[in-house]
Amino acid sequence: MSDKKIKYLHLMTDSNYVTVNGFTALVNDNLNANEHFFIVRDTKDNPRQQIDKYDNVLWLPEAQGKDFSVLLGYLKKAEHIYWHSMGWYWKTQLKMLLRPSIMKKSTWVEWGADLFNWRRTDGNRIVRALVNLVHKLWRCNVESVVAIFPTDEAVYREQFSKKVPVMHAIYSVYHHSLIDEQKPEQFRNDGVTHILVGHSATPLCNHIDVLDSLAKFKDESIMIHIPLTYGETEYAERVKARALELFSPEKVHFLTENMPLWDYVHFLWDIDIGIFKVYRQIALGNICRLLYMTKKVYLPSDSILYRYFTDADTEVYDCDKIAEMTFDDFAAKPEMTEPSAYIQERMTLEKVIAQWQRVFDSAN
Repeated sequence: MSDKKIKYLHLMTDSNYVTVNGFTALVNDNLNANEHFFIVRDTKDNPRQQIDKYDNVLWLPEAQGKDFSVLLGYLKKAEHIYWHSMGWYWKTQLKMLLRPSIMKKSTWVEWGADLFNWRRTDGNRIVRALVNLVHKLWRCNVESVVAIFPTDEAVYREQFSKKVPVMHAIYSVYHHSLIDEQKPEQFRNDGVTHILVGHSATPLCNHIDVLDSLAKFKDESIMIHIPLTYGETEYAERVKARALELFSPEKVHFLTENMPLWDYVHFLWDIDIGIFKVYRQIALGNICRLLYMTKKVYLPSDSILYRYFTDADTEVYDCDKIAEMTFDDFAAKPEMTEPSAYIQERMTLEKVIAQWQRVFDSAN
């Protein structure tokens, strides 16, 4: 490790490869790469990681033991630190709390899981209480926060601090010009309604509830696509079992192998309907891309995302009404013929860059 100062140090976990790959590329390809350095808690041998081509990336698989000594050295010499999610060990957070000089230059770029599901709910009661206290104190004592979706600021304020500055920056690095490049010259015309259910093998997507509501359409010309490439293995098996119990095998497609990003975007262009029975900020990449493509998106009407999108004049539908709908109503094309102004803004590269530049400038 050289003694050269690092202006902006980014710490990233291995939990969301698309975001890690996309954000690292966004910074390196559009901002001053010499000012940024990335530490990723993973190995470069992981085929899902696509950032080894950059010189400013360090792979640190564990960040404990000898790895922690290396991490600490970088934290000390960094001028500003950005924790992209706090999916690190709680003991790492405790070590940071014991080092106020590091906390004073730390910004938490929140992700959905570590904003909404940070509390430990299992294990020994005393240990659980200690771990949750550390989690909360860390989130209350960072220098600033970056909210990646507008409604997240209110969630942070309610749980943690009303004083810590909160900035806004979009993680949506799938800007419209690249999405447009994947648009097929001719769409699939097979007479089948292609339905996407959820985005990963997480119980937060409530797949089984959605599949149960779709069961009455089992004799219609449908194909249900269920991405299960990451998440909880045991839960994924339950989803598969229920899907095959309700639908014939030729009407269900499980995505279990990681797909290159732009192949996945190409796949989304041929989706007609996306159903995301989620109640917190999650699956934004899939939802926003489908809305940009003017696909029909169903969300629970009592969810944060549904309320926000409708308030932003973005057309979404209530997934809780599917059980009462006829197939014709369910599969009818959405009214929108072009994406809303809000969705177009999220997909504009220049606006995303400007937001992150403001975040970095605020630290100076």
